[in-house]
Amino acid sequence: MTRESNSSVSYTRSAQFVGAALFAVALGAGAWLRFARIGIKPLHHDEGVNAFFLMRLARDGYYAYDPNNYHGPTLYYFALGALQFLGETDLALRFWPAAFGVLTIGALWWLRREMGWIGLGAAGLLAALSPGLVYFSRDFIHEMSFGFFTLGFVAGAWRYAETKKFTPLACASACAALLFATKETAIITVAVLALALVFATLWDMARRRGFGALPGEFMGELRSVLPGRDHMLAAAVIFVFINIIFYSSFFTNPGGVIDAFRSIAHWTTERSGKDHVHDFGYYFGILFKIELPLLAGGLLAGAVILWKGTRWGLFLGAWTLGITLAYSLIPYKTPWLLVNMLVPLPIAIGYAVDELARAFDSIAPRMALAALCLTAFVVSWQTAREVNFERYDDNNNETGYLAEFGKSREWRPYTDTQYGYVYAQTDREFLDLVRAIEEEAARQPAGDKTGVLIASPAYWPMPWYLRRYTGVAYTGNLPGEVVQPLMVANATQMMEIERRGGWRAATGLLSLRPGERLLLYVKEQGETTEQTK
Repeated sequence: MTRESNSSVSYTRSAQFVGAALFAVALGAGAWLRFARIGIKPLHHDEGVNAFFLMRLARDGYYAYDPNNYHGPTLYYFALGALQFLGETDLALRFWPAAFGVLTIGALWWLRREMGWIGLGAAGLLAALSPGLVYFSRDFIHEMSFGFFTLGFVAGAWRYAETKKFTPLACASACAALLFATKETAIITVAVLALALVFATLWDMARRRGFGALPGEFMGELRSVLPGRDHMLAAAVIFVFINIIFYSSFFTNPGGVIDAFRSIAHWTTERSGKDHVHDFGYYFGILFKIELPLLAGGLLAGAVILWKGTRWGLFLGAWTLGITLAYSLIPYKTPWLLVNMLVPLPIAIGYAVDELARAFDSIAPRMALAALCLTAFVVSWQTAREVNFERYDDNNNETGYLAEFGKSREWRPYTDTQYGYVYAQTDREFLDLVRAIEEEAARQPAGDKTGVLIASPAYWPMPWYLRRYTGVAYTGNLPGEVVQPLMVANATQMMEIERRGGWRAATGLLSLRPGERLLLYVKEQGETTEQTK
């Protein structure tokens, strides 16, 4: 089932060097794009909520899995270590998502025999430079760890099918367990991967032996790659143990294990058709607009795979297409779910690039292929830089390939602001508000203990940015009497505050996110009520 056993073409040392060099560049570029200026983008609403759970775990030692609104526990326990080592910083908060983004590139090394050296380099660079994979590696959310665990499960399981050694199976089992302990959508991923394996096996057998061989030989072929009883039992123990550890909060919340099963029903019935509903073509629109090199390369890869793909290639194609269709059929859609598609896409393209490089006998078509790949790398780099370092809070999602042409033709991805990775993102103006609070608090006698009332109903991710202040109260409304010397209100509360008098606006209206504008008030001298110590 390896590439080398199915190929009659041997790579030269120069090809191995080029592939390894490209892969090294991919790791370097991927690390830089994911870690550089990691705090430049204000925390998203969801990041703020996740940070609240993390801070409660770090400061109070408390975390209990809630199946109704939130995802699995791995994010918080991984981040806890970074927080203890790096302190309460943006880098510590986003360290593991960024690290998993880099590790996802690194994990391709496990599959170099299946992809070939040139395929390894191409896949590594495409994954490193994908604007979406970079964007969600810079968010404190579950997606990039989920992507890495998916790839780790695939690589470990495929290597076990070849070697029958327990070590790769143990890795696959651990990754599968962490996958389920990260997000409830793991069940979708595993179902798609299982169907992709069945499809790849059937197609490969039919092509090599004819359709007449399928009924009698398919089950035997499938059983040959499955673990034996002892290995299966050991892998099951690993899987169950890891899930129990995380969902029980390291044995402090046994009910969390039951809640893990309840969560599946919640996310498939109660939430799937109510929130964040988009049409079938939503993900394809984002791919066309922002990931055009991957989308075009994926279509080319599909043709190559159907033409001469090995069983591994067929599996890649089925995985990529299957996961894209699965999430497109579900009404509930958010941009970060695209990570599920963006992980296999570069691998399939890299595999196809390597197949084409092997198929071409002369230098001219190989140079043309290299030029095409280089073009894809360059434009992906430019788009990734623009999306992640310049327009990271552009909620109008104006960045994209063929932007002016798409707007002139009134194509939906270019006229509907929902088509993009920026999704109700906190505006950079919010950081001006945070700085104003810090400056005004520094003028108060109580310093970090200064009372701050957050009267605005919308305020996330403010708790993270005000984490060192001990006198902050989050009411979400305007109480009858305000004792704090500082108050954050929203635009709808301004008239009432001005009617009461005694407050000075320290800032103008600053955007929190679309539709939400906040400002800071300071109690005028002579009006301050003594703070409770």
